[in-house]
Amino acid sequence: MILADWMDELGGRGLSVVLGLVLGAAIAWLIGRWRRMREKWSILQGDARDTVVIHQHIIEPGTLTHDGASPPTLRIRVLGLGELKSVIPNGHLASIFLHRAFAVTPTDTLISMDGAEGSYLLETLTGFVCDRVANAPFEHDLYVMAPCCEPAELSHHQPIAVLLISVKDLVRFESWPACRAIQVEHGSDGARILTLMLMAQRFKAEQDKLAEMRKAGQRTRFIETMYVLDLPLDKRAAAVPTKEVAWGRFEGVLKQLNLE
Repeated sequence: MILADWMDELGGRGLSVVLGLVLGAAIAWLIGRWRRMREKWSILQGDARDTVVIHQHIIEPGTLTHDGASPPTLRIRVLGLGELKSVIPNGHLASIFLHRAFAVTPTDTLISMDGAEGSYLLETLTGFVCDRVANAPFEHDLYVMAPCCEPAELSHHQPIAVLLISVKDLVRFESWPACRAIQVEHGSDGARILTLMLMAQRFKAEQDKLAEMRKAGQRTRFIETMYVLDLPLDKRAAAVPTKEVAWGRFEGVLKQLNLE
């Protein structure tokens, strides 16, 4: 009698366990399916903000030939890539960074690095960049580092990009007439020219402000939104064919920026 009662109870519990396992497996499958659908939707929309890519910008100045002057060229090279969660291990900072990456606009593509959290993000991104390129056997130069994300209105592929450009090359992007003539390898690189123009404008203003504050003996904590890094990057590039930017595709943004 006791054995029969024990077997009945075990049988009831066993059924509950089996049902629980089946239900758990079904829920896990549905969650996995939902995540895959979200990833597929992101790819179709061009959203790649779950990745952080390092972009080096190589500027080849125009030259004078017997046929006339050739325009300067912008070449973009990828130096490394990582998942957002591995680039920024701190979950809170990663969430803040992603939120700020979604807050960009066609006329303001730089990801905000304001405040204490922005300062910590810059430090983390510096570690990521230096881990990938700081030991290269090339000549050192000073590079401005800033993160950006060019939204769908400017680019079909939208990762988070950490921009690296030498200080002396960034000065070239302070003038729209000069930037308009720059040739690129891909037509979509026109969006990056607009981003570099914004970056040049803000970097100059920020450096002037920092100089004034330091001269006045004031603290400059959390003021920097771009870092200047001493890096040994390879400035060589193959002669990939270049072309003019079809600025007509950016007509709406150019009007908003009062450039045309």
